[in-house]
Amino acid sequence: MKVLITAKVFPPEMPAAAVLTRELAQEIGRHGGQVTVVTGYPHHPGGRLFPGFRKQWSQIEEQDGYRLVRGWHIIHPSPAILVRALIMGSKCASFLVSARHALKPDVVISFEGYPLIGPLTSALIAWRYGAKLVSVIYDIHPDIAIELGKVRNPLLIKALRKVEKLTYRWSDRVAVLSESFRQNLINKKGVSPEKIAVVPVWLDEADIVPQSRDNAWRREMGISLEKFVVLYAGTIGLVSGAEVILAAARSLKSMPDILFLLVGGGYAKDQVEVEARQLGLTNIRMLPFQPRERLSELQATADVSLVTLAPERGRTSVPSKVLGYMAAGRPIVASVDMDCDTADMIREAGCGLVVPPGRGEAIAQAVRHYYEHPPQRAADGLSGRQYFLENYEKKRVIGKYLNLLEDLINKRVV
Repeated sequence: MKVLITAKVFPPEMPAAAVLTRELAQEIGRHGGQVTVVTGYPHHPGGRLFPGFRKQWSQIEEQDGYRLVRGWHIIHPSPAILVRALIMGSKCASFLVSARHALKPDVVISFEGYPLIGPLTSALIAWRYGAKLVSVIYDIHPDIAIELGKVRNPLLIKALRKVEKLTYRWSDRVAVLSESFRQNLINKKGVSPEKIAVVPVWLDEADIVPQSRDNAWRREMGISLEKFVVLYAGTIGLVSGAEVILAAARSLKSMPDILFLLVGGGYAKDQVEVEARQLGLTNIRMLPFQPRERLSELQATADVSLVTLAPERGRTSVPSKVLGYMAAGRPIVASVDMDCDTADMIREAGCGLVVPPGRGEAIAQAVRHYYEHPPQRAADGLSGRQYFLENYEKKRVIGKYLNLLEDLINKRVV
């Protein structure tokens, strides 16, 4: 089996999608596949080329069981939508060029690529080589951009909807995160049920394991053991609604031993940081993404873990950070739509409290509850770890991808 994967992000970039892409490539290679990953140069989330890299038209590396091809593209730190569109377009163009360095693929996988244009670019590559196309969809576009008000022009919306239809039509399989995403594509997008496979994100159980609150990372960061830490770890993006953390922190200013610790980066990070400073919130601390080998210690520093999504975003996005929280054995406060996949997952796992999105006081109340009930913190954390092992451990989930690829090549219905 010859597989080509197009990837928006890739290590050393830190988003979960980057690590998932690498692990998928490694596992396909270990099962006898010949894999090529085409991607760009690392620049997420700051929009600047990572140290140690120099852009070339093509850079080819032989990795652990796969070939990695990086292609030239625009890099710029501006969050302006036009600049981001130029970066996106140039990167997708580089995929088309970089694909020539792959063995003629049997399958092309668009792995959580740029909205709409990523799968469409992958479709062109698949058409060029007569390959099958698998589009991995982690967020439903253009719905997110339209609902956020980032795209308002009726003609542009109409054009994006047409591109969306082409994406689904040209895909031989569409992999989505959850059953509700599947139903969305069937009922609202008109995608054939036979095309859709539900394959969640995953995490290697060894990557994040429960550890003591008293650990080396905590000491290095100067966080005293007396601090009750509410951890938000991961991308602070446009759909995260992370601004609500400011209101929660403001509600808990009278409890100085409670610290909101935000670790990560993204387009909304600077806004949150500036507003926290303007409000004089000393119970919020922000740190950049941390090395992957320190994640267990980072997660163990938390007494409570926090996930947020802006209102109505829970139906079009599922934050992968929840798996890290579960794996670490820490209880979760989720500020998300009450009927979304994230809320359902946390309730089913019995590992946290779900509160309505956009309401800082509701987050504060949930934090206070865990602060006052240590036995429930421990019990909910343990439930989350067990649920993670049973449903989202790497070998279990990647096995679904391997089966999907084998069935697709053999022309069987998934």
